[in-house]
Amino acid sequence: MARNVLLVVEDELSGVVLRKLVEEVGNQLTVDRIILMGGSGKIKTGIQRFKNASNVIPHIVLTDLDTLDCAPSLLNNWGVKDFQNMLFRVAVREVEAWLLADRDGFANYLNLPLAKTPQHPEQEVDPKQSLLGLVRRCKKRRLVEELVPTNGSSASIGPLYNKRMGEFVRDTWNITRAAENSDSLARAVSRISSF
Repeated sequence: MARNVLLVVEDELSGVVLRKLVEEVGNQLTVDRIILMGGSGKIKTGIQRFKNASNVIPHIVLTDLDTLDCAPSLLNNWGVKDFQNMLFRVAVREVEAWLLADRDGFANYLNLPLAKTPQHPEQEVDPKQSLLGLVRRCKKRRLVEELVPTNGSSASIGPLYNKRMGEFVRDTWNITRAAENSDSLARAVSRISSF
């Protein structure tokens, strides 16, 4: 019997990624809705509220590790323990590392040689900047204009970054291939499939 879950994420792209994970590997799970929190700090401050609400509808929470040392230290810092109806996952370092982990898919998407993509995306200091660096090398001018911020802009991403990366996730990103290059994604797949 299918069971509804509520997804809690930092941003739009994380929501698309987590939805695809639930749809592809979640055993009898159906996404009820996605809550975009606008950053990890807001997830942290709402963690007790999500824990309480998960007794009504199970929650899956996804956040980025960012600059912290390891996922256990983040969980400890946030006071996250094992909750019966709430699953908490951490993308090392950012959800963009999970996208880069599908090296074949991402290289094909940008029409770049596979050798240009990082072999260990979770070891990238800033996976989003690594991703944007690859896009800058891409010969698809339109894609560069849509994903990369213009020179002098205060924006960290291009105007259609979330839309285009969301399309990549839905249409091209292969979870199985990506999980081979990302331990945190492989663990997320395992936990979501048994949640």
